[in-house]
This record gives sequence, structure tokens and C-alpha cells, in this order.
Amino acid sequence: MSGPNIKRTSTVVPAGILEGVNWQDSFEIVPLHQKLSAEDAVEKMFGDAPPLWIRMLNGLRNALVRPFGIKPGQITTDDRQPGAFPTLQKTEDYVVLGYDDWHLNFRVVVQTHDRPAGQSVSLTTLVRRNNWFGYLYVFLITPFHDLIVSRLLRNLN
Repeated sequence: MSGPNIKRTSTVVPAGILEGVNWQDSFEIVPLHQKLSAEDAVEKMFGDAPPLWIRMLNGLRNALVRPFGIKPGQITTDDRQPGAFPTLQKTEDYVVLGYDDWHLNFRVVVQTHDRPAGQSVSLTTLVRRNNWFGYLYVFLITPFHDLIVSRLLRNLN
């Protein structure tokens, strides 16, 4: 993972976020220069219009998956749907985004953590691949996913 102070970390999220997870990753940025709630972190990560390259990747993704009946990702700055995902759960310490589709169900969990060196924020992706197409989809998008997660976390500094 590229970027200052961004590292791959173990996946630790509140119980019951998504049952049957068969793919996951988690990245964390430490320390932050300010203290944020999880909701503030989501707003900073997804709040501004994403860079052109992310919008273009999203458009390409939508065009490629349309014939397969996969839900399109609609990039927005709407508070109820940061980025391209609906908000499913919200507390002071974490926000859960995501949705279910025929090929996979996924959740993005943004959490704040108090650390000795200051606050950190983690972005964890949980996926339950429902069939072979879900496995193929995750395999194909993972390199782009890693780039986008790095960009989102860099928005916090």
C-alpha cells in the first residue's frame, strides 16, 4: 500500500457486520493530524468529488458489468450514500457502508482507533462471494481496490 503512514493491518471489526466473509482486507493510516469521529472520517474520505481517474474507473466498471446485471456504482457526495455505497450502520467509532448483489455482498467499515501515537483510521473491506462470478470479480478488481483505498486514506491528512 502506498502513501505516508498507510499500512496493511489485521482485520478487526465489530461482530455481525457480514456473515460468511470469504475475502477481506484492512488498511490503516496513523497517526492523524486531527481527531475525527468515524462519520467525519467518512466525510473527509468520500466528501469531495473523487479524482478523474477514479470516476473513469467507475464508469468503465459500470459499462463492463452492466450485461451481467450487477448494480452500478454511482459516485456521489450525498451524506446518506458516501462514495458509491449506502450507509448501513453508524456509531461514533465506526461507519458501515455496502450492499448485497447476486454475485457478492460487501461491507466497507471505517473505524477510528485511539493509539499511543495518536488517532488512526482503518478502512476494512469484507466480502462474501456468492458464486464463481463473485470470485472472478474480486480477483479482477483487487489491484484497483488497493489504489482507491490508498487514495481515500490519504484524503485524511
